[in-house]
Amino acid sequence: MSQKNAIIWHITSGKEFPIQIWKHPRVNIELSKVPLDGLGAIDLLKADIHIFFLSVNLKEWNQVREFIRKFELHPYASLIIIYSDEAEKIKGVVPENGKIEVLEHPVHPRNLRLILDRTIQSEFYKLAANEIGNSCLTNIGFFEGVFELAQKEYKDATKANEALQAILEFESKVKKNNEEINKALERVNELKNKELLALHERLKVSEILDSMKTQELKDALDFKKATEQALNYSHIEEIQLDKILEAQDRLFAYTEKEIKDLIEENRNLKKRLGM
Repeated sequence: MSQKNAIIWHITSGKEFPIQIWKHPRVNIELSKVPLDGLGAIDLLKADIHIFFLSVNLKEWNQVREFIRKFELHPYASLIIIYSDEAEKIKGVVPENGKIEVLEHPVHPRNLRLILDRTIQSEFYKLAANEIGNSCLTNIGFFEGVFELAQKEYKDATKANEALQAILEFESKVKKNNEEINKALERVNELKNKELLALHERLKVSEILDSMKTQELKDALDFKKATEQALNYSHIEEIQLDKILEAQDRLFAYTEKEIKDLIEENRNLKKRLGM
């Protein structure tokens, strides 16, 4: 089977793609950045697998929504991911069923890589199954040619019927084989959807844990600030107490001087009175 090509169309007003593009053993993965006003540059004939990754807010999503929704039923478009700070608001206007997945910013690079890699892998298996099916149909044409040759060379009707029966049996086997392939593809898609759902649940748990950690840090900072204020207040009280003690010392010194002056004045008065 030949090497396949996959394009991740990063539609954004200037944001960077959140992860590095990796090397796949069977699929050549390319990242193509498209501005919001340049959607006409998207060409689904350039590759075998197409994934749309939109780094947008709610207002920007409303601008491009009608254009992107056209790709929901397109056979070449595998997945549409909306990556936004306003994920909850966007989820309210996006149908639950379909190819559109809404991820809240920020997302762990490993989780995003897992979603993209599983999608590309699933699409690769679909392409492989289609090539096998087409090869079988080509072989049917070959055997039909053999049958025509047998008709010319053998006039015996019995032999011609046997050849026809063999071809019909071969066709039946091909149809059965295609049915098994389709069932396998449906199973792959089912598993992929379950994995995506489980991954979303893990992302929600991770976000809750991050929120709890943020609250704990905030509480710790508030406690630190309160402690600093208490220490600062204690320092102010110490300064005020020093000032009060100093004022009392001055008052005592002043009162002692007054008492000494009164005693001296009383002595002088006694001398003048001849006492």
